[in-house]
Formats: sequence, structure tokens, C-alpha cells
Amino acid sequence: MIDRACISLGELCNLKCSYCHFQNEENGKLSGLSQEFESNEIVVIADNIYRHVLENDVPIFKIGIVGAGETLLQFEKIRTLINHVKEKQYSRLQFYTITNGTVFKKDMLDFFFENQAIIKLNISLDGYEELHNIGRERFKDVFKGIGKYEIKFNKKPPINCTVHQETIKHRDELHDFLLDSQFWNVTFSRLFDSHDENLVVSAIEFRDFLNSFSGSPLQLRQLDPNNQKKYDCTMYGNLCGVGRTNIFITKRGIYPCGRFYGNDTFNYGAFDLPLHDIEIQMKQMKPLNDGECYYDKYITEKGTNQNENSRIWRITLG
Repeated sequence: MIDRACISLGELCNLKCSYCHFQNEENGKLSGLSQEFESNEIVVIADNIYRHVLENDVPIFKIGIVGAGETLLQFEKIRTLINHVKEKQYSRLQFYTITNGTVFKKDMLDFFFENQAIIKLNISLDGYEELHNIGRERFKDVFKGIGKYEIKFNKKPPINCTVHQETIKHRDELHDFLLDSQFWNVTFSRLFDSHDENLVVSAIEFRDFLNSFSGSPLQLRQLDPNNQKKYDCTMYGNLCGVGRTNIFITKRGIYPCGRFYGNDTFNYGAFDLPLHDIEIQMKQMKPLNDGECYYDKYITEKGTNQNENSRIWRITLG
């Protein structure tokens, strides 16, 4: 049963990270339509999800506000969504979002602090300056944003760290940096697609990297025993939820996950399609063993990838 979703608000971004496809391809322009959601459309999605929650007695439905762009450039849409959820008392919805940390304003931090029981704020940081700037940009600005978060929340933020080949080479330096900086809550995400193929990390390499942190005082999402049997994504979690629990909602349509974005063969339908109708289509997905990634097994490995506009998605479910 579907119990989690990611919503891509749009494609606006203030950075041009070197391993990100978002700013280098024209996937959003292929349909001739804007890929930016309107605030009222986001509200429709929330109402649709909550109907599903009530009809199926889903205890908690997790929603990630993530996607192709910098989410805080869409802050007013997030504020509208959360205020609507509070007004309607949608108590079974839990949210999170990920920011690059460079565009914080006081009203944003005040909002997330006041609503931290409803929406969790995460910051993307790939490590110390030299490592971070291999794939991303503006480490110093990101760290300033982290400082603003810390002043408001009186603690370090949860961080999302993309793992590429240079990360693996400098694992010890990264570990020391995280400990010294007191970033205790870390989620690693595997770089599975990049213009620079030398940075891409295989599933086996990623698992070995994670296991090397066993015994570390860091709180790693993937090594938490409580998460071992949760279906979300093998890129940042443990078990693939494609065809089981997950959907990815965009203005262009609803997909099994972000890796399928732009592949119309796997577009379930319009963003406001009832989740019951989506679940019927999900039953047609091929079987998958625990630990396997649907996209890797049936799309990439079989050479049937029709998505010529594949993008790198670093989505972390809370």
C-alpha cells in the first residue's frame, strides 16, 4: 500500500552542481508545459493523499518536498501546504524537505522551527570544503546557512551527504569531519547517475561504504535496525519501494520514483489521480527481491531505458 510520496514543486534552482542533470537538460521543456506547481495544486495533492489515508487507515503517510530544484525557492508553496494541513488537521501526514542551505531567511527558519513537529528540515552537505565542492558549490555559503539553522534550533541540522567515488577514497577524512563538526544525524545517498561517470558508485560499493561506518557514533539512517525492513529506496535507504509503497509526484505526472521521471512508459497519470487508481497500476510492476533496485534490475540492466533525460535524484525519506 502506498504510504509515502515525494513531491517535486518545480525546477527552480540557484546552483549548478556539477553532477546534477537538472540544469543541463531540458526534460521539463519536452512537454511544452511549465513544470512548476501552483500552490492550489499542492493543496489538491494533500487532500487526495489524506483521502487515501482515511480510506485505508494508513497510520502515518510520509511526504518529501524534494525534486529537481532548490525547495526553499518555493517556500511560499511549502508554507501554504503546511498551513492547509494544520487547518484541516491532517494529523497522519509527516513531511520533510531538503535544502542546499544557501537561501535561508529569518521567516523561513521561524516557520520551520514553529512547525518542526510537522515538517523536518534537512541540509545537503557532501563533507568538508574540498569534498563538498567536487560535486556541489559554495561550501562557505552552505556552512553559513547551517550556522543560521543552529542558532535557531540550538542544534546541528540533519544532513544529506551524496556518496561518489571521491567520497569513498576519502572516507576517513569525511568521518573525522562529521564527528569534529558534530553532524550526528547523517543520511548518505548513492550517486547513481552523473555526467562524470568516474564519480558513479555501484550498489556494492555503496553498501561496503555504509558498513565501514558500523560502530561509529554517527546516527546513520541506513544502519538503524528499525529501518532495515522499511521500503523506500536503495539509493538512500535499504529496500526499494517501487510498485509497493512509493510514488513520485510531479506536474508532468506520477512516477514509481524519481529515476523514472520523463519516461512516459512509467507515468501513472495526472498529479491529482486518486491513489487507488495508482495502486491498481502498481500491481502490474514486475516482482522484486529485497535489496534490489527496480530501475537497476529492469531498466538499466536490461537495456530498455527509454528515459533519455534521466536525472540525478537525491531524495531522502524521513
